[in-house]
Amino acid sequence: MTLIYNQDLIGKKQSVVDEILLLNPNQTPMINLLGFSEPVTATTHVWYEDEVFATKSTVTTAAAADVTELVVADVEAFRGDIVVKVDEELMLVQSVDPAAKKITVVRGYSGTTPVAIKANTEIEVLFVRGEEGAEARQARYKQRQRAENYTQIFDESVEVSGTAETVAQYGISNLYEYEKAKKELELALQLEKAVINGIMFDDGKVRQMRGIRNFIQTNVTDAANADITIQMLNDISQAVYSKGGFASGGQYAFVVPAKQKRKISDLQNDKLRLVQSETARGQVVDYIVNDFGKFQVVMNDNLKSDELLFIDTNRIKIRPLGDRAFHHKLLGVTGDRTQGMLVGEYSLELTQEKAHARIKGLA
Repeated sequence: MTLIYNQDLIGKKQSVVDEILLLNPNQTPMINLLGFSEPVTATTHVWYEDEVFATKSTVTTAAAADVTELVVADVEAFRGDIVVKVDEELMLVQSVDPAAKKITVVRGYSGTTPVAIKANTEIEVLFVRGEEGAEARQARYKQRQRAENYTQIFDESVEVSGTAETVAQYGISNLYEYEKAKKELELALQLEKAVINGIMFDDGKVRQMRGIRNFIQTNVTDAANADITIQMLNDISQAVYSKGGFASGGQYAFVVPAKQKRKISDLQNDKLRLVQSETARGQVVDYIVNDFGKFQVVMNDNLKSDELLFIDTNRIKIRPLGDRAFHHKLLGVTGDRTQGMLVGEYSLELTQEKAHARIKGLA
């Protein structure tokens, strides 16, 4: 194919987003999994997140059956005149001391039997003590949390000399378009790695986005160089469930490097049964099914070999800045060469960080 450039094309944007999405998904599986979302309007993309008050905590210090002051890990769940439960005992919270992380309670409420409490025992809020004819209860308000990320510029140049364009290239009908396609792949791979590995940075001229790995802070499990197990996968699923991750459905996936993909496929080999008609051995795991659902397993070697991610793709968006989705500009013929530039500017939006999980330090 011979491509003729006229003066009207020079300096004009030509979107290459569709071409980026059609590139080899094995090299950019995260982009392929997430796709591109609607644009953002500023180089610092800000969003606000809300969540309900906690309903559970732990008693961090052992307490005898007659102790009425309990030290807890976090007082957010508690306020006066609510009923809480430890094992089979109910208690009535009378007051809360946020500074000391203590709650004062009436033990053995509602005829239950007071018992000694071991350290790190769970304490759960059940309900308020609703009293007929009572005054309105003091309202509580939980501040929405501000989250943000920067946009990051990805750019490459294409330059082909007049001689190179003229000389016959084996199997290549248009050298400029061929080189442009290679640069598109390079940029897509850069974006893929930023989405996963990026560390938020801004020095006034250069901005870098925060990636998925650095967003996930709550549900992080250190495997301490142990092999991956079904129990680990179940545990991180439960951690997400316990924090409400599945409450709104979600579209979850385990994203794993090739090394861990093979280990996941080998997890049940000792229990694999072959019927007489089968002529092949081995198994490939593309989905994991546990008590919390059926989850796709996506292989992505842009992760570290010792980690895996458990993410809700509905809560993660790759968003361009305005009209700066990946595009190509022909800079024209300058001297004895044709030049062009590929540019894109993107940010990552990851909402409700507690709805995602990561395992690190795998063997």
